[in-house]
Amino acid sequence: MGYRLRSDLTYCEVSDRLVFLDLAADRYFCLSPRLEAAFRSILSDAGDAQRTDDAAPLLLSGLLAEVPGPTAVAPCLLPSRARTSFLDAPREAARPLAIGMLAVRISLARFALRIGRLHRMISGLSECKAAIRDTRKIDEAAMRDLASQFARTARLTQAHDRCLPRSLALARYALARGWPVDLVMGVHLRPFAAHCWVQAGTDLLNDRLDNVRPFTPILVV
Repeated sequence: MGYRLRSDLTYCEVSDRLVFLDLAADRYFCLSPRLEAAFRSILSDAGDAQRTDDAAPLLLSGLLAEVPGPTAVAPCLLPSRARTSFLDAPREAARPLAIGMLAVRISLARFALRIGRLHRMISGLSECKAAIRDTRKIDEAAMRDLASQFARTARLTQAHDRCLPRSLALARYALARGWPVDLVMGVHLRPFAAHCWVQAGTDLLNDRLDNVRPFTPILVV
């Protein structure tokens, strides 16, 4: 028997602490020192007897579930770290229709988040991305134009401290057109902060490198 995280949980390690994201509850949390030590034991090569003892409180809390086969509780990994940002490139010519459509999507994403649909929105993005046949093909010209049009939506919608709905809207727009982008949610501690952005390969679409560097990815779609 092995163990896996509950399906709506993901985590990463930040500043020597494990930080978890519960998508269903839309919250971040850390474990107590006792539970974190038990979880780290599961990740290590501890003997079967020790792992069974350590798993008990984690199973009871609902953090882990037993599964046949090997244990699979790896932290979130970002396939490619961002190296450049399309926001640093000269802007493309404005396309009012695209800007308007993006602004509407941002408003819809904000409304969906208000009524607690983060989990559904993430699931929808995953399904949309799974339908793209070639997720390795990135049209740089299309991405550059999308980044330019999206940046202009800041004049129509409130952009400050709205990284989550804006990134959800941007990712959905791109994926619906078959453009393989990644939605990334990251965290840092002391003090705690969370951030969200969209990237295509190693290129950021809606943020700058200095803004995302302090954050450790906790979810990648």
